[in-house]
Parts: sequence; C-alpha cells; structure tokens
Amino acid sequence: MADLVRPTDDGARRQAQRLFGTARHGALGVIDPASGAPQVSRVALRPDGADLLMLVSTLSHHWAALEARPDCSLLLGEPGPEGDPLAAPRLTLAVRAAMAQKEALKPEWLAWHPKAALYYDFADFRLMRLEVSHGFLVGGFGRAFELSRADLENSKGPG
Repeated sequence: MADLVRPTDDGARRQAQRLFGTARHGALGVIDPASGAPQVSRVALRPDGADLLMLVSTLSHHWAALEARPDCSLLLGEPGPEGDPLAAPRLTLAVRAAMAQKEALKPEWLAWHPKAALYYDFADFRLMRLEVSHGFLVGGFGRAFELSRADLENSKGPG
C-alpha cells in the first residue's frame, strides 16, 4: 500500500471522538519566538464542543509562543499500562489559540479540573480556546486517518 492513510470511516471517527471527548491533558506543540525551535508542554484541557479549553499562565514559555504565533499542535492520548506505547491510539490536532471567557467558563473548567480552584483566579492565568482545524488519528499499527473538524464535532465531551 503506497498511501498508509486509510479512508476515514465511522470507526475512526468514534475512536477520535472518544480520545477528544475525554481529554484532560495533552502535549501542546508551539514554536519558541526567541529561538524558532519547536517546544512541547503538557497542558490541562477540557473539551468544549468541537474545540478544547486550556488554562495557561502568562508566565509560561508556551504563553509567549502562543502570543507570537497562535497556530499550534496538540497531541491527545495516553499509552496503556501494558504493551507497546506506540500501539496506543493517539490524535494530533491542528489548532489555533484564542482567548476564551474565563469568568463565564469557570464552573465548567472547575467541574472538569477541581484542583484548579487553587489557582484559577490568579491574575497571570488565562483561559484559551483551542479552535480545531483538522486532525490525524493513529488508531494503532497500520491504522492512520485524516480527520476534518466535522469528524470530531460529535465528541462525547462535557461541552
């Protein structure tokens, strides 16, 4: 098979929606504005419709990167406790960071991340909306799929 990316089917959509709809954390990929080098940070997330929310401190390195260039990438999915971690499903999303309504979304965020009540109201924290453009699902060995925003919109997330 020359092209290893399979046609997107309902099984791939369901698997991607499950990863998306249960995401509490992910790996955020940005470009460091000072060096131009790629940088990855673990971030807390909450699904919100077809997008994700992320609470971020303005003191973090990825904040400066997002201010300079809001287009970024997000990796969702955790390897299981056994077996090959590369066989575990994972979803890479192309996203664009934008400001979200921090006060209005506070109850939803704290329902998903209750320990964040300790710092949610700190002046340096901002709530960001990660607007999903498209994604790429690796559903296991030999199972790769390109996904549109519409493929992810029926996630089982809280929002």
